[in-house]
Amino acid sequence: MQEATVRQVYEALNTLRAISVVNKEDWERAAKAANLDSSVQLNILWIIYCYEGVRVTQIADWTFWHPSSIVIHIKKLMDKGLVTIEKSDLDGRVVNVYPTLVGKRVIEQSRQSVPDLFRLTAALERLKERYSPVVLELFFECLTFLAQTLHGTEKVRWIQESEDRLPVASNASF
Repeated sequence: MQEATVRQVYEALNTLRAISVVNKEDWERAAKAANLDSSVQLNILWIIYCYEGVRVTQIADWTFWHPSSIVIHIKKLMDKGLVTIEKSDLDGRVVNVYPTLVGKRVIEQSRQSVPDLFRLTAALERLKERYSPVVLELFFECLTFLAQTLHGTEKVRWIQESEDRLPVASNASF
């Protein structure tokens, strides 16, 4: 590998890590604002909101967490009255998870607070202003390409599909 390429990879890895640190902090802050114990619970609740009746194993697959960890968080979300579960009539081992009305309200409020809680929102807005909306679209296309290359198209398809399942936000800035 050429020296310039090694340097670029090193810079990319550290840049992605810096973004990841901020993203993790913001997810934790968003979870606390939603009165949840962790960002993991918020992420799981978002998935359940978008995919009512989703299987625990599917949540595990999409989040890259072990199914037993998902079950622990689902139980905590149930204790808070945010989700319910139903076992499949066809296969009792299959558990489907549904948001309650309270769980739906938590996510809807969380969606409204995204611009205030996630610093990435402001950074992306500045990217769009500095370069153009086309560059912002290219940025998202590149992110999708990287995720698909690293995890496979099927593994990350749910991310784009979940956006189609959300009601249109009236105050979206992008």
